[in-house]
Amino acid sequence: MNQKYASEKNEFMVISHPAAIAITMGLIRPRIVLSTGLMKLLTDDELTAVMYHEMYHKESRDPLKNFLISLCSSTLWYIPILKWFNQKYRIFKELLADEFAIEKQATSVNLGSALLKMLKVGKQEKIPFVHASFADTSVNYRIEYLLNPFKEFQLKLPVKVACLSLLVFSLICMLFVFVLL
Repeated sequence: MNQKYASEKNEFMVISHPAAIAITMGLIRPRIVLSTGLMKLLTDDELTAVMYHEMYHKESRDPLKNFLISLCSSTLWYIPILKWFNQKYRIFKELLADEFAIEKQATSVNLGSALLKMLKVGKQEKIPFVHASFADTSVNYRIEYLLNPFKEFQLKLPVKVACLSLLVFSLICMLFVFVLL
C-alpha cells in the first residue's frame, strides 16, 4: 500500500483488528491507520476512496488542527461560540476530504458505498487520542453531499450564542483592563 499510494515512506499503517477502522493520527507527523477489518469489508475501489479521504486529512494536518480547536473549546468553555465552531469545523473538513476523494476517483460511488458499509457494520469505538476518522463525524452532512454535491454547506451563526460569547469576552476584557489600572 505504501508503494502504491504513499508519497513518503510508511504513510500507511495496517493494524490487525476486526473492526473497520480508518483514521489519521499524529500531531507532528500524521499517519494513516487502516485495519484488516476495513480491508476485508471494502472492495479495492472503496478502499482507495477511503485512503484518498484520509490522505487529505494527513496532508492538511487535521489531527493537529482538531486537537487545537478542541483544546480551545474545552478550556474556554465559557465562550460557547467555540463549541459551535469546533463542530462546524469538523464537518467542513470531512466534506473537504470527501471532495478530495471524489475528485481523485472522478466518482462519488466508491466513497458513498464505503461510508454506507462502515455505518452498516456499526459505530466505531471511541478512541482516546487525537485523530481524524473516516466514519465518525458528520455522517448526515456527508451523505447529503454525496447525493447532491452542488448543494452548499450552510453555516448559520447562532445569534444568541454569538451574543453571549461576545458579552462574556467583553466582560473578561474589562476585568483585565480593571486589574491593569
